[in-house]
Amino acid sequence: MDDVRCWFCHDDVRGDLPPGGWLIDDGVWRAGHAPASYAVPGTVILESRRHVLDQSGFDAGERATVANATGRLITAIRAATACDRVYQWATMDGFPHFHTWLVPWWAGGDLRGPRYLTAAVVDVEAADPDLVLATAHRLAAALPGATGQ
Repeated sequence: MDDVRCWFCHDDVRGDLPPGGWLIDDGVWRAGHAPASYAVPGTVILESRRHVLDQSGFDAGERATVANATGRLITAIRAATACDRVYQWATMDGFPHFHTWLVPWWAGGDLRGPRYLTAAVVDVEAADPDLVLATAHRLAAALPGATGQ
């Protein structure tokens, strides 16, 4: 599956870094803030560096580190956005490559669960790029060891 050319994982296909650069890029995982047109500010996309469809295909290193990477990012998202929860959404619909979307949720909103995810990711209007960049910088500051590349 390594020849698959998805936007997230191939620099030559994507052409630019996520806002604020990569938060994590450790050879096993890579994570960055979603672009302004993709989701609400504070949304982070965590991907496996290796092309694998889902957790059933994880190797020992991926299995041993996924919870740590996800937990560190959720902690940073809460700190950077003051959200009440972080929803996790993974569909692997477009490409056979594991991507988890970590989407902040605030208790004051009218929507919850899948309806919120649809509004926050699918039907979202593009956020202010400056707000997204500022949020990405707060995420990096809240995440010890963020790469920022």
